[in-house]
This record gives sequence, C-alpha cells and structure tokens, in this order.
Amino acid sequence: MLVLGVLTVVVLFVFTLTSAVRQQKTLVCSSVQVKIDYESGVSFLTTDDVTSALNTIADDDIVGKPLASLDFRALENGLLKDPYVEKAKIYVDHAGVIHTEVAQKQPIMRIINNDGVGYYLSDKGDKIPLSTKFTAHVPIAIGEIESHEDIDGDSIVLSQLLTLARYMQTDTLIGSLIDHVYVLPDGELDMYTKFGYHTIAFGKADETMKEKFDKLKIFYEQGLTKVGWDKYKVIDLRYRNQIVCRKTEDEKEEKLEKPKPTEQTTESETDQNTTDNIKP
Repeated sequence: MLVLGVLTVVVLFVFTLTSAVRQQKTLVCSSVQVKIDYESGVSFLTTDDVTSALNTIADDDIVGKPLASLDFRALENGLLKDPYVEKAKIYVDHAGVIHTEVAQKQPIMRIINNDGVGYYLSDKGDKIPLSTKFTAHVPIAIGEIESHEDIDGDSIVLSQLLTLARYMQTDTLIGSLIDHVYVLPDGELDMYTKFGYHTIAFGKADETMKEKFDKLKIFYEQGLTKVGWDKYKVIDLRYRNQIVCRKTEDEKEEKLEKPKPTEQTTESETDQNTTDNIKP
C-alpha cells in the first residue's frame, strides 16, 4: 500500500508538471503593465514610450504573443539601450500580464557648450539627450566644455563638472545657491548665484573644492550678512586661507583672511591697498 501511495503521488506530480508546461507554452501575453519611477522627479519617458519600445524589440505587438516566444532578457537589454533608461526589469505573472519596471537616468547638471551642443550629465556620468517632454531643474554649465564620449579619460573639464554636480547634490545649501557655472578657456570655473549679486571665481573643482565651499559659507554668514550682499562684484576663492573680493563701486580688491566658523569677527582698515582682515 505504501508503494502504491508513493507511485500515485509521483504520477500526479508528473501530470501536474506536464500540464503546467503545456499551459505555459500556450499562454499568451494578455496585457503589458509599465511602472516608471516618476517619484524620482524625472519624466523623460511615458508608459506609451516603453510599450512602443517593447513592441519594436519584439518585432510586433507584444500583446497576444505566446509567452514562450518572447525573450525577456532581450526585451530588458533592448530597453537599456534607450538613453533615458538606467535600469529595466521584466517579469510575467500567472495571468499572462507582462510587468515592466523602468528606472530613468537622473540628471544632475545641464551642459551647453560653445558649439551649441546641449545635454545632461547623469549622476553616473552618462550623457542624457535633452528632451522636449521634460526639463530637469538642475545647475547649468556653459562655456569652454569639450564634447568627448569618455568623461573621465578624454575630458578633464567634464570630469570636474561631474565632481561639482555630485557635490552640489549632497550639499543642499550650495545646490540651492548656485544657478550656473561658466567654464573659462583655462578650465577654471566661475559660478553665478541665483540672487545674482556677484560672480564667484572658483578655480578648479579639485581636492580643495569642499574647503572652498566651506570658506564661502562662512564668509556669507560672517561677512556679507553684515556689509551687504551687493557690496562685492567678485568673490575669489582660488587662494588658500583667504578670500579676495572686488568691490562693485570702485573695483579695488580686498583680501580677507579665511574666517573662523566658531568665533566673532571684526573689520579693521589697513593701508591704501584697501585690505581688510577678518580676525577673531
């Protein structure tokens, strides 16, 4: 009896498995459900764009096709060729519904070079084409910007801009302050704030970048809040441990020592060079 029972279970299992395989072979795609990560704030793609791309990759309307005839890996790889797609995941449920989940590339800076070529840089360093459907509200970089495919290998300028844009993503104050960046012929950067009172001569976005921004924030807090935001035309951060400023009214330079974040500061006039030292 025990042997007979085991044989019965085995037969039922084989029958069920065979039936499932046959059903899988005859099951067709009943519909396509597309989920796009709009919660990220990016809307380069629509659900119709993704569905149309799937149909193109499959060489026909995907709805009604036998599931066994579809290569899901090929469908995913085809979607990944879209310049706006970062990740793609496709799976099918028991009802024959093909679910497609798409993550879009995240723009962190818009590039407009002197040749009029425009695109976005993604947080991964990819170039993203501009879109007529969506405009990302990110800092803009203009000027002497090269247009190489290999950002890190071929373009030092683009590598700097990528480093800067990534930093501005993490420092919300700086990210909300800077409106656009101008790349000079020597590769140094000038920055322009959203309130437009002055130009920030930043120099290179290198290993001193954080120190420069920290110096700027302290100067805003301890300096400009006291003397007025429109006192200077240029704030130059390129020099270590000091800030060089050019006045709006007379174009003379003032050299200010790096202010200390935890101590009070006062101004003292010195000689005819109009040099003010901010001291503890």
